[in-house]
Amino acid sequence: MKRFVISFLFAGAMVAAQPVVNTGGILNVASYAPPGLPNSSIAQGSLFAIFGTGLGPTPHAAVYAFPLTPNGFQGTTVTVTVNGTTVKAPVLFTSANQINAMLPSATPVGSGTLTVTYNGQTSAPVSIDVTAHSFGAFAVSQAGSGPAVITNANYQPLSFTFAANADELMILWGTGLGPVTGDENAGPLPGNIPSLPVKVYVGNQQATITYQGRSGCCAGVDQIVFNVPSNVTGCAVPVAVQVGSTVSNYTTMPIASSGRVCSDNSVFSSTLFSQLSSKQNAAVGSITLSRMALTEALPPPLGSGTPITQTADVASANFSRYTYANLQQYVSYLPVQTFGACSVVVISGSGSNSNGPTAQSTPLDAGPPLSLNGPGGPAQIALISKGVYESLVGGGTDLTPLYYTPGSYTVNGNGGADVQSFQASVQFPGNFTWTNESSITSVTRAQGVTVSWTGADSTNGVFISGFSLGGADPKNLVGGLFYCHASGASGSFTVPSVVLLALPASYTSQGLGLITGFLTVATTAPYQTFSASGLDFGFIKSTIEASEVVPYQ
Repeated sequence: MKRFVISFLFAGAMVAAQPVVNTGGILNVASYAPPGLPNSSIAQGSLFAIFGTGLGPTPHAAVYAFPLTPNGFQGTTVTVTVNGTTVKAPVLFTSANQINAMLPSATPVGSGTLTVTYNGQTSAPVSIDVTAHSFGAFAVSQAGSGPAVITNANYQPLSFTFAANADELMILWGTGLGPVTGDENAGPLPGNIPSLPVKVYVGNQQATITYQGRSGCCAGVDQIVFNVPSNVTGCAVPVAVQVGSTVSNYTTMPIASSGRVCSDNSVFSSTLFSQLSSKQNAAVGSITLSRMALTEALPPPLGSGTPITQTADVASANFSRYTYANLQQYVSYLPVQTFGACSVVVISGSGSNSNGPTAQSTPLDAGPPLSLNGPGGPAQIALISKGVYESLVGGGTDLTPLYYTPGSYTVNGNGGADVQSFQASVQFPGNFTWTNESSITSVTRAQGVTVSWTGADSTNGVFISGFSLGGADPKNLVGGLFYCHASGASGSFTVPSVVLLALPASYTSQGLGLITGFLTVATTAPYQTFSASGLDFGFIKSTIEASEVVPYQ
């Protein structure tokens, strides 16, 4: 188990240079939450990463045995000063571009500075914010998002074909629960810390915790042992940890209603994953027909200050090949399929330190522009790049009529070198209305927000999403995007505070008064599948969404 967890701690590039720590380059080693997010501070006793240049040797070096040496490893030393107290952070991994270290539990809480010394040369001081608790969950992607590093009691990792079941004990691995007492350099300090105000949410349901504390394998690595809640299933069920008012990065876990193969409300069924589990890769085709309405009140001189709604009808498609591991990452980034659940991803950050929605894939040649036919007449979906298609088929301005009306639409492709000819059909939803849109003028993150609607599809339900871009530095803002999935028949849904607290407060530009926050409510018709030579599976969906610009406070 020790090697399994350590493999998620030690990654980095190898370019030698003088010690320079990147701006915003000090991150929780599990969540990679960039500065500006509410969970970006480094917790006492946690593992953290430092990114920069000239930080250490080439090739890299890692510590695999105790005791740890706070006074330096392979010529690399990390020094932290907070409120007049200076500590040495033991280095666990060092390379030219990345250091992983453990912040001593005795480090004071507050704002301070950090320096890196390599072979006698010291970097300029950079800012570091130290807090008592800020948990980060390890992810399989090693980027803080997607499938979590969760194991069963026998330390077996979960997957689509080895999913958890209700009431089973699972172990969530992470770092940042908070300080411990004892000699951290001498070895692991396991022990339950029941006094910590820790909550684990699985699909927005609070799980019962049986252990919360350090692991017995590694310095600075935490374990949270919890029971899987009942009545929650899916291949990418969101998981979040809240300690006090600070919410961790959101990751996912697969949960099966029975057996070990997960299934979602969408086309991603247990049968499909069973078929694909023996393959090295999977070719996926997706088609989306969307009506998108945006309401915004632009202040002078950009506008009159009166809310204006612009509606656009868009058709898009994507054809890509994923490895099986990246397919799991892809599914985790789709809007959450579990009813009643919400997920959050970071969609802005600095380079490779962002845990935004990406899943590596290879584009597939599906041929020339696609043809679209339905009650609105014929239209074309333009080829943007290999495997990527998109067109505005109606609306966008007051002068262009909308294209979609309720009814059946068909997309035809002539095929290309990778994907042969195909035909896909889907129903476009009927009239859908976000009934309390005009009454929501701002969102208070600590209180949650309730939305209501009429005319939603009861099978696929309603997706509620939101985005907030914030941070202290207007030149380096960071954003969070949440998705929630509600039953269409319910007519309303409350996005809980545990979701919204993972977003930064919205930045409002001085002078122009532009707001960097959005709230969206959408319904989709039931997903339909289609087949083509060269595809392992394809699906088409249609959606109606309404968005408005609102600040998150």
